Amino acid sequence: MAKTITEERHLLQFHFTEWHSHNCPFPNSILEFRRRVRAVVGHRIKSNEAGPMVIHCNDGGGRSGVYLAIDANMELGEEEDTFDVFGYLKKLRQSRRGLVDNVDQYKFIYDTLEEFIICGNSWFPVNELSQRLKQKSLKNPVSKMNEYQREYLLICKQTPRFSIGDCAGGHRGDNRKKNRDVLIVPPDNFRPYLTSFQGNSFTDYINAVFVDGYTKPREYIVTEWPVKTTLGEFWSLVYDYECAAVVVLCLPPHSSQTYPSFWPEGRASKKYGPVFTIDHISHNHYTNIKTWVFRINKKIVSLTELMAGVKAPPRTVQLFQLTCWPMGHKVPTSTNSLVELMNMVERWRQRTDYGPVCVVSPDGRSRCGVYCAANACIEQVIQHGEVDIFQAVRTVRRHRPQLVEAITEYKYCYDLVLHYVLHYLNKDLKEKMMHK
Repeated sequence: MAKTITEERHLLQFHFTEWHSHNCPFPNSILEFRRRVRAVVGHRIKSNEAGPMVIHCNDGGGRSGVYLAIDANMELGEEEDTFDVFGYLKKLRQSRRGLVDNVDQYKFIYDTLEEFIICGNSWFPVNELSQRLKQKSLKNPVSKMNEYQREYLLICKQTPRFSIGDCAGGHRGDNRKKNRDVLIVPPDNFRPYLTSFQGNSFTDYINAVFVDGYTKPREYIVTEWPVKTTLGEFWSLVYDYECAAVVVLCLPPHSSQTYPSFWPEGRASKKYGPVFTIDHISHNHYTNIKTWVFRINKKIVSLTELMAGVKAPPRTVQLFQLTCWPMGHKVPTSTNSLVELMNMVERWRQRTDYGPVCVVSPDGRSRCGVYCAANACIEQVIQHGEVDIFQAVRTVRRHRPQLVEAITEYKYCYDLVLHYVLHYLNKDLKEKMMHK
């Protein structure tokens, strides 16, 4: 019997998941994607070790053309210090009609190239972290600014602006009182809509925004400490979005009128709003960190759902409270405790299917951005051995520009990542290897 000869080839696929048909992604995310692709296959393509790259989207047209135009112009920029978007697109369209679909996509090519020129490469290998931090604190004799200040100024210049129309939900008459500050209202495109029915006087609104993580979109939900009238909404948010953890980054005064208690600190069950009852399952208190595991029970009150026999299964969530970040303080009194808290949350999420993390601060703007950005950076350190705090902070501010709103918080993100690298990284990497 004749032997069949088989030929085996290895193919590497990169998949950009956050580019929907009728819009453009964020320029920094497409630049990061392109960097990953080039890091792996760039040298092989240049040295003709491999065949051509296959680029495709759903119709092989608009988005493919945009990526090709960005990639080719960046290569041209590196080699000849020039871009030719118009000329390259003409050339592309001789090969295939419909590459780059519309004027928005065409403008997006320019925006992305401009961003590359302005921001450059902000990542560096993790083994350079201590040395880089020393360099970043040195003042430039001409601009009189250090590197932290220059980076933060750049982030502020590129902050998205949302109009009142973009945030219409939070400005509606029946929702206005649900905001601590009417100037900090979430854009409708990026806010979690509540789905649990709690009665006709309730709406789908809570002052909260989705924040993207390093690899997962909408990994965090950032919200303010609930007011007296939004305790039911808070638990609806945690229940409806199946949050694995609630992280509370402050300790208001006991029995505070401004910051009412929104979870049972004793063992007795407590009701919040008309449909949610929270049962205490267990608690553990450590230095500077308190934790509780709760069961969230939801009562069905909608007649339609009752008649349809809809069941509302109880859900489990762990709440973590950092007690060493006094009200009014810009940073916590113990960096070690905050990093330890991040680690505890990560270990809990590994056991519970990685639901989103609901991050709570007094005003929904301070503190939360530091937590989300530092977490994303730590994930990048573990996965790729790189640090890029500049891009992590820009990503965090996409949906709520007030996150990481001071240079103190920006610099603190660097300090947190440094602390993690010095005290936790080797231990975590060893654990990961053992689980493999």
